[in-house]
Amino acid sequence: MMFSIVLAAQLHANEFKVGFAELSITPDLIDEWEDLNNDAQFDSDIDKWTDVNGNNQFDAVWMAGFQNKRAAQGVKDDLMAVAVVIDDGQTRIGIISADTIGLMRKFVLSVREDVPEEWGLDYIMVHATHNHEGPDTQGLWGPSFLKSGVDDNYMEQLKRDFISTLKMAIDNLEPAEMNLALIPTNPLTPIKDKRKPIVIDDDIRAILFSRPDGSVIGSLINFGIHVELAWDKNLELTADVAGYLRKGISEGIYYDDQLIRPGLGGTTLWLTGNIGGLMTSGPTDPIYDPVLKKMITKPSHTKARTYGYSLANSVIEAFHAGDFEQSPEPSITVYSTEIELGLENFMLTLGTLLGVIDTDPKFSLTPPFVRYLSEAAFIKIGDASITGVPGELYPEIAVGGIENPEGADFEMAPQEVPYLRSQYSEKLNLMVNLANDSIGYIIPKSEWDNEAPWIYGETEETYGEVVSLGPSTAPEIHENIIKLIEESKN
Repeated sequence: MMFSIVLAAQLHANEFKVGFAELSITPDLIDEWEDLNNDAQFDSDIDKWTDVNGNNQFDAVWMAGFQNKRAAQGVKDDLMAVAVVIDDGQTRIGIISADTIGLMRKFVLSVREDVPEEWGLDYIMVHATHNHEGPDTQGLWGPSFLKSGVDDNYMEQLKRDFISTLKMAIDNLEPAEMNLALIPTNPLTPIKDKRKPIVIDDDIRAILFSRPDGSVIGSLINFGIHVELAWDKNLELTADVAGYLRKGISEGIYYDDQLIRPGLGGTTLWLTGNIGGLMTSGPTDPIYDPVLKKMITKPSHTKARTYGYSLANSVIEAFHAGDFEQSPEPSITVYSTEIELGLENFMLTLGTLLGVIDTDPKFSLTPPFVRYLSEAAFIKIGDASITGVPGELYPEIAVGGIENPEGADFEMAPQEVPYLRSQYSEKLNLMVNLANDSIGYIIPKSEWDNEAPWIYGETEETYGEVVSLGPSTAPEIHENIIKLIEESKN
């Protein structure tokens, strides 16, 4: 069923307001442990641990995104929830971005339900940066596959923090001007596509909000890379590349305590772009650090810093070069739709039915027997748009290049056409993955490969299908986003 919120008005610039806020969401670490066999997994029969609170059980913050049993040992830097509230005098929306792996729609709906009506928020988008160096907020990365890594108390606190951050953003509302830029990335810090076909949606898309005097209130930065550059052996909580980008733009680029380049000020909100495929800088992929004057290859906090600051530097350079273009008298329209998807992945179905993944499945008498309600959104703000994608979109669905390689499970022409970016009419189009849900990879059906022989002559199973709802997910998501875009043009 399609529904929409269409609330638009042509308004004077002094009616357009923006407010930003941020709050730490770093979980408390209780017990301490030593990884004696250096496998970045807590093995109770091998590793040593200290029962700090004396309750005779190992109290862990299970880290998400890689292997099970990865228990945090410390905090490198704070995880953050960053919120923006945008108000055109007729319509008020809120966007929350959090340094988490993913947030299921059931949790998102609970956040919305607890936001007081008197705050006047017509729509709320809840986004996870897809941080692989923070706590498990979905249930898949606990002490075993069949035991959730989610801490219910933490999730309740997370919801309260989200709502508090929204309230602070509302309290911070002030008149604003809106400026847009499409910014190329530095070729010395490239993204790598880990699955053929090699298609990368690699520009930085930036919205900058400023006061009439030119000072920066805050910015939205949309870029597609997995937030995971510290990689799987890291046992310290960190916002990783997203945190360094935010710090670089807002506070400046620092190496230790030395300021290398001043920032733009304000509050920076990171929005993860199209990352299916998967888009990353992996354990052997080199990037160049111009301050250290050397190539960084191995996963580390240093690599995350280099990459995050490179992105920040590109935005700062674009600002000083005058590349940002004002969007005059911006108004807001919001379109949203609920999507029913089939849950065709056996292991995810099992995890859902066992309660490891905290969702509310639907059941059907016809295949697929387990179904799932998700959401897509399309928001227009002046000359910019923000598309909310509920999972990790393969970039070829956004920019073209879908193939039907030999070995694919379905012999067919590409289904997800026309490619999404060809349909936008706005000057700047942000595409936000893991918005309002976290359904896993959204893989073109003609590239789906769950059975041997494997595509492109691979010798083993490709990864994406393991964490995807099923082969029909991408056509459904694509069709519904196209409908939202078309509705916005009427």
